[in-house]
This record gives sequence, structure tokens and C-alpha cells, in this order.
Amino acid sequence: FENNSEQTFFKKVFLESLKDISDKEKQDKAWIQGDYKHYNIFSEIFERFMSPCEYVMKWPDMPSSLHNSLSELYTRLTKYEDYLEKNGTKLPKTDKEIAQDPEWHKIRSLAKKIHDDFTSSSKPAKTSDE
Repeated sequence: FENNSEQTFFKKVFLESLKDISDKEKQDKAWIQGDYKHYNIFSEIFERFMSPCEYVMKWPDMPSSLHNSLSELYTRLTKYEDYLEKNGTKLPKTDKEIAQDPEWHKIRSLAKKIHDDFTSSSKPAKTSDE
């Protein structure tokens, strides 16, 4: 990918927030076990990801397969139902309910794949000595 200081900044923020979305271990520790010491609530992770993602999706030199995966993730996140309906009233899901939601598991898996693809495409090729 092309590298300028603005792109480098957004890529760093984007990858950090993408890692947060894909990190099952931290989500389980915080959202299920209640230890938020090194992790945020769902809504903060969601908000932190969206703006850098919108910026990164505009990069013209991104491989189309990666762009398609990222667009799919963005769409799934924007359409994700982070609420439950009870007696005709919408109530926000708890972080624990989100962590246990099979749809969230699919989103998290896609985010991990994209994170892995981004980080592997950003690294220089390994030499035969490594």
C-alpha cells in the first residue's frame, strides 16, 4: 500500500481497532468475566473502528479482495443488532450477550481474517534465512 503520514496514522488506528473487534480472548475476559481493565465496552470499540474504516476503504491501492472483505465487515457491523426486543421494547444487549451472540462470532472471525490479511500484506517478504 502507498504510505504517507496520514495513511500511516489511519492504518495504525484502523489495525488497533480491528484487532479489538477480532480479539475473542479480551472480549471473553471483559465482556463475559467482567474484567474491563485492558478493554472497552462494545459501543466504544464499534465507534472507534467505524471512522478509520471509512477512510481506509477509500484507499485506491487496496487489493479488491481485501476491499470486499472490509466492505462486508463494515456492512455487518452497521447492521448488527446490538439490542433485544422484549415486550415490544428495544433494550440494548449487554456486552456479555454480544460476546455470546453467534452473529457476533461471525463478525469477529471476519475481522480477524481481515486483520491477518492486512498485517501480512504490509510486511516485507520473508527471506529464505527466516
